Amino acid sequence: HQFFIEMQNKINLGIIGKNFGYHVIYKSFLKNKKYKIRGFAFKSKKTDKIKIPNKIKIYSNWKKLILDKKINAVAIAVPPILHKEILKFAIKNNKHIFCEKPFTISYKDANLICNLVKRKKNICHMVNYEFSNIDAFRFFKKNILKNLKINKIYLNWIIKLNRRSNSNWKENHLEGGGIIFNYICHSIYYLEFLFGKITSIKTHISLEKKSKIKTLKGNMFFNTGLTVKLNVKAGQIKRTRPIHELKIFSKNSNYILKTKLNSLSDQFSLIFIPKNSFKKKKILYENIKKESDFRIVPTLVNSKRFSNWILKDKINSPNFFDAKRIHLIISKMLISSKKKEKIYIN
Repeated sequence: HQFFIEMQNKINLGIIGKNFGYHVIYKSFLKNKKYKIRGFAFKSKKTDKIKIPNKIKIYSNWKKLILDKKINAVAIAVPPILHKEILKFAIKNNKHIFCEKPFTISYKDANLICNLVKRKKNICHMVNYEFSNIDAFRFFKKNILKNLKINKIYLNWIIKLNRRSNSNWKENHLEGGGIIFNYICHSIYYLEFLFGKITSIKTHISLEKKSKIKTLKGNMFFNTGLTVKLNVKAGQIKRTRPIHELKIFSKNSNYILKTKLNSLSDQFSLIFIPKNSFKKKKILYENIKKESDFRIVPTLVNSKRFSNWILKDKINSPNFFDAKRIHLIISKMLISSKKKEKIYIN
């Protein structure tokens, strides 16, 4: 199996899932010459909104795609509630696996999959946590963070949803969506990427019954001595603009990683604000505005890590075990909210 890949120096990829699978996974992996996309699996017969070449085989059943001996690796982009079954089948059939976050719907399921993949020494695996690959985040970490004496950190994320969104699996916690699995899981990953390991948390998760607005507030405590204050809201929010911003305050200056979330083409900017002088703010990093989905380039970075692991045997992140840690922290957040107390991460 591995010898076949090495001989052709191409990874034959099958994609499971139509929406994100086409608009992000497919368009990202196409840019990586290490892959040859051989197949797509999705239920819907409608293909009017997607343009797939005739040479790419369409499977109506994901099991048939995985069983195709010409396919070396699979990319899974389906609702998380379906992950466990597909992952188990892919591992059983010795496929390398690229999976969308949050990688199953619980710590228990994530642990099960990690135990299965441990027994298969030849399987490479990755989970697509892509925010740490965003240019503004990497610029901040590389050029500014190491010399910064931080006092306070605030995460403010306001997600405005329409009524249609609320009926979607993406807003259903039990199906692997909602404020925890669809949003805050990203923040857990990029906050640890920037500030160190989370050692404890104290959170409060609430739901306003009339407006159905879900709110997450609280604090995350890091092994570096830093604390991040959380304010995350998702729902049919009125009178407030959507925004995703990370504010970092130091003794002499402040920095903001920020996007306005107007569309999927919006990029993060890094803004510098001198102490007590907001008028002198300066944009340190701003991506050129593009019409394409902002998730494509960061996903391309992860696709390169995945191909390097497969072709050069270089273990990379974010992998299944990294994603399992995200689930561990999420489980502790839920316990903290229920017990109304600070919970430590093992």
